[in-house]
Amino acid sequence: MNLPEIKVAKTAGFCPGVKNAIETARRLASSGKRRVYTYGPLIHNKQVIAELEKDGIFAVSDAKNLRRGETIIIRAHGITPEQENMLRALGLEVADATCPLVKKAQSAIAVHAAKGFETVIVGDSGHAEVIGLMGYAEGRGHVISSAFEAGKLPSMEKAHVLSQTTQEEEVFRAAAEAVRPHSGECVISDTICQPTKERQKEVLALARWADVMVVAGDRNSANTSRLAAICSRLCPKTLLIEDADTLQGLDFKGARRIAVTAGASTPDPQIERIVARIRALSAA
Repeated sequence: MNLPEIKVAKTAGFCPGVKNAIETARRLASSGKRRVYTYGPLIHNKQVIAELEKDGIFAVSDAKNLRRGETIIIRAHGITPEQENMLRALGLEVADATCPLVKKAQSAIAVHAAKGFETVIVGDSGHAEVIGLMGYAEGRGHVISSAFEAGKLPSMEKAHVLSQTTQEEEVFRAAAEAVRPHSGECVISDTICQPTKERQKEVLALARWADVMVVAGDRNSANTSRLAAICSRLCPKTLLIEDADTLQGLDFKGARRIAVTAGASTPDPQIERIVARIRALSAA
């Protein structure tokens, strides 16, 4: 039997921002505190969240029931300034695990908003990171997902265009240029993070090579969904899965080249289990 060649993306798995958030949470939990809380899920990965709960780290959507002095962590995606002020006003010990590259985007918005610029974010409305970014726009923010949506924007005297950090480069560039006709003065800030750019570049090559492309990660993860969308344009058989168990029943027979990548919130052990299951299914 000729088994398929399997390639795993070098960029697959935790990005530096996610690693920092996980390490921050575990460090605080191991410092002798009874419980540590995160304001919303620390990252978008249900398996990791379940593991964190075993370590005494729990996500909460409402911090008002916590007691003064308890520890709460700002998740990797960041939150609005109003939410952070609320957490501090409750007397909680606040630890900020916002990804440094998200904080850079927050700062860019705040600086331009103070100068009278309206903010245009190319990203997913309703995503945790975008909600947090909008909080820095001083009430003058817009979210668009494409160049087409840019055409629906009102006229603006000054516009500052930036991106959700995990946006696709091509989408951002097209949308940003489409904003220009709607603004007297337009400033464009490329806030797509470098790990995202490297991950997307690598999967383009892998998707061209592979018969089957497997993208691993939580379905609520924006960067994972984008990776799957990019791959599916080049590799018709692209599979978006959450863990090894979701591979059960899938047929890899006849595949000669299988490539595996993973979103920024997918840990290495999860990727390794997926690769092992693919090997087993291919040999069955």
